[in-house]
Amino acid sequence: MSLRRRLRDSGRLSPDVVDVLIAVAVFVTVLLPLLMGGGPGTELRLDVSAVSVVLLTLGCVVLAFRRRALWPAWAASTVIGVAACLEAGGPTPVYVPAVIALATVATRAPTRRTAWAATASALLPMVVIVVVSGRGLIDSFALGMTPWTAAAAMAGIAIRNQRAAVAVALDRALAAEAHQDEEAQRRVAEERLRIARDLHDVVAHHISVINVQSGVAQHVLSSNPVRAAEALGHVREASQTVLDEVPALLGLLRTTEEPEPTAPTPTLEAASALVERVRRSGLDVTMHTTGRPSVLSVGADLAAYRVLQESLTNAARHGTGQAEISVRHDPDGCTVTVRNPRAPTDPSAAEPPRHGLVGMTERVTASGGTMTAGPHGHDWVVDVWLPAEVSSKGGS
Repeated sequence: MSLRRRLRDSGRLSPDVVDVLIAVAVFVTVLLPLLMGGGPGTELRLDVSAVSVVLLTLGCVVLAFRRRALWPAWAASTVIGVAACLEAGGPTPVYVPAVIALATVATRAPTRRTAWAATASALLPMVVIVVVSGRGLIDSFALGMTPWTAAAAMAGIAIRNQRAAVAVALDRALAAEAHQDEEAQRRVAEERLRIARDLHDVVAHHISVINVQSGVAQHVLSSNPVRAAEALGHVREASQTVLDEVPALLGLLRTTEEPEPTAPTPTLEAASALVERVRRSGLDVTMHTTGRPSVLSVGADLAAYRVLQESLTNAARHGTGQAEISVRHDPDGCTVTVRNPRAPTDPSAAEPPRHGLVGMTERVTASGGTMTAGPHGHDWVVDVWLPAEVSSKGGS
């Protein structure tokens, strides 16, 4: 809690202290008319007496406990106020504590119970005044306390309704804030997942190339320096690509602003260049393309490229050094199949890591496609179908 908030809270009075101050204020406010008298020509008896002061004191004491004991305080203050009307022979300001207690009831109790309490607070002094004064019920003198009780009840109900409206608005604001927090957390999780996929797709592929080519360079360094130099060139090219890609991805973790793209998003059209780089790294790859290329969405085109990249990386790391790619286009979409022989020494080692398969599956599913990956005889086969854009289907 901040210092400013602590100072603000320390300046607030407790509810009990506020109730005591209100009771004292009511006592002083009611006592002044009693001390000054009713004035010439009035029927109200405002003469101060010991009994009226005692009743006023009791009513104000009870009023100080109206929040702790709502209904007992209202009942006790009403009885004291009726006794004051009996002692005064008519309406009297000593009934004010009972009116304030009724207003407190109206702010907390249901409307039906408040109506019963207001009726009792109006009828009891009316009956006493009629009996004592001998006047009829339809008389302004007998009805002197009724406007007070009605006004107190309506004011309390209005305050209760306002508090309920404020509470509903606050609940809605809190719910909206919670929803915004959940939405922000969901977007952060999705962004982290996307960054993790890109890191895996980019880094894993090129690190695999670096690993293979560095092994080739080490093997032929003394016997074939030219071949070793060529392998080291591939190592340098792959490492430079990693150095170019990783800082851009890591920059997303340091800022909340959407970065401007610095390079074209890789698509299936770049598959030939990808295959050529993989061939230079030592993997024997054959690629066959059939059909008229269909228009894929940006996400589907990127997913096809990443799946192809990941599949070739897995083939180089876990296979026998060969891979076959088949790309089939049709009006409904595109099918990409990557097949590579599994290592005969340890078939289990030919299975790619699970997180790589999960990442590929998530990319394809997010683009509306389907994917299967697993052993098929002596080969490991990845088969992916991605849908064409709706406009492309309609145009074809």
